[in-house]
Amino acid sequence: MVMQLHNRNGVAAGLICVLMIIVGGCGAPPTPLTELNASYESALTRTASLAATIEPGSETERRAFGNLQRYFDAMTPASVRELTAGVYAPTGYLNDTLVGITGARRIEAYFGETAAKASRLEVKFLDRAPVGIDWFVRWQMTVAADGVNDGAPVITYGVTQLRFDEGGRVLLHKDFWDSGTGLYEQLPVLGTMVGWVRAAIEPDGDQMEP
Repeated sequence: MVMQLHNRNGVAAGLICVLMIIVGGCGAPPTPLTELNASYESALTRTASLAATIEPGSETERRAFGNLQRYFDAMTPASVRELTAGVYAPTGYLNDTLVGITGARRIEAYFGETAAKASRLEVKFLDRAPVGIDWFVRWQMTVAADGVNDGAPVITYGVTQLRFDEGGRVLLHKDFWDSGTGLYEQLPVLGTMVGWVRAAIEPDGDQMEP
């Protein structure tokens, strides 16, 4: 069984490398996982003393989440240019499982490019809960774009960790989202490759037996 799993993991690693090369050729490649994790841990430390504790039911909570919902509701390049500075703090951090970037201007550029490639991009907040200086939000995202799922909308779900400054602007935005299912599996060629990766990693019943 050990040899079988070793071979399957080797195949998975090879496919992941090919996947990353292809994604890199289609535009800005995802941030490598080690760098992504390091940037998140650094942002957690940096924002710990800057984040405000926002009370549930307060005017600050209402304003902060109202601004966020407007920002992610039917996102367009024009709306991104108009609203980003009021939603993200100047040194805000974004980690959407694909990239880790710091600064409202870089976040604006990233979301603006993303919105330009999509014919539909919107996020609906479903519920939220505070934990100390953090808020965790469960959401539903709908995306439609040429070359993704034959142009038909793709719906995925995720959770986001948020930290806000005193003015209700986002200091830290960390998504917990399956980008493989939500994005790569919907792309021609890449979808097949992600399926191969999953099949290579996930053992079947016979291989789990000792």
